Amino acid sequence: MTLSGATAICGFGSSEIVRRSDRSITAFSLDAALAALEDAGIARDEIDGFVGAPWAPNAGAVNADGADEISMVAFARAMGLKNLRYTADLYQGYSTDMVATAAQALASGRCRYVLGLRAMYNVQGVSYGTGNAEPAFGNEQFTKPFGYKIGGARFALRINRYMQRFGMKREDLYEVVALSRRHAAANPLAVWRGKEVSLEQYMDSGMVAYPHCMFDCDMPVCGASAFVMARVEDVPGSANPAFVSGLAGCHQPLEVFDMSGLKREDVGLCQLYDGFSSMVYEWLENFGWCGEGEAWKFVRDGHANADGRLPVNTFGGSIGEGRLHGIGHLREAYLQVTGRAGARQAARSDNCLVQVGPYDTGSFVMLSREAR
Repeated sequence: MTLSGATAICGFGSSEIVRRSDRSITAFSLDAALAALEDAGIARDEIDGFVGAPWAPNAGAVNADGADEISMVAFARAMGLKNLRYTADLYQGYSTDMVATAAQALASGRCRYVLGLRAMYNVQGVSYGTGNAEPAFGNEQFTKPFGYKIGGARFALRINRYMQRFGMKREDLYEVVALSRRHAAANPLAVWRGKEVSLEQYMDSGMVAYPHCMFDCDMPVCGASAFVMARVEDVPGSANPAFVSGLAGCHQPLEVFDMSGLKREDVGLCQLYDGFSSMVYEWLENFGWCGEGEAWKFVRDGHANADGRLPVNTFGGSIGEGRLHGIGHLREAYLQVTGRAGARQAARSDNCLVQVGPYDTGSFVMLSREAR
């Protein structure tokens, strides 16, 4: 059995994305799911599969169902999903992992239409990034007491080493932030739409973990996005499918190309996870779009712009749109591949690579306009 080209995303929906809200995470989730069903032309009772990634990973998360997380059980009850035959809630999973899980469930015949959901909620009165004093176990005994995972410190260490090796400066890291704001300007969902940041503002901003300042971090928001997946033969005639041509995990990232049969030059744009701005550089280099130590020059010189050689995060990324933990990256890839990105539509969008998650736990999806 091969998964390449066997399944497709056939609908996507989103709620509004706001900094804070009195509405619940359940309300945002229902908005997104209903919009996805309408986009796909699927009735609620046709959904017989569900995959979610409810985990809220920030250091100050309360990790409470119905607060900053929503589980399959809570959502299925609220949505009235009565015909589920397959369900999965992924712990420490991303939207790209959700696609892989749904593709396998569909290809095995477990279900016919899978609804995928990722929702996040900025709980008021909770410290977002300071963590807590809970005991540390396992490998965390050697990292958590030293603040290694708080405020993106572990990613700051990586980019610090990179800066020392390759001569990059903080001013060069600003280029990712500026790119995100430029692309967010054409995204009606983006919380930073129409709000540019000057280099002077960036350099004067409060530091989180050097060299990351406040502008280098994605903003916690309230919002949700959902998608519908099906086997190719079950895609509704009125739907706009984006075919899942490649999948991979962080241990064998090049499998996303091997499975799809595509080469690097076949990919017209990519959506790269940017929970912190410096993350964008890693996969530009790891996939060979530029040489080691050159990604910051690639972005600085305009190659990642909407009209550049390889447009990156054409919707503004997490830094421009808000922190939805990568579901926005998948949504943008789907819209681009299906030619429905509006003012953001890239000139070459037949194949779009999506990477979501940190360097050590992330995963990859290739979406294509044609089944491969």
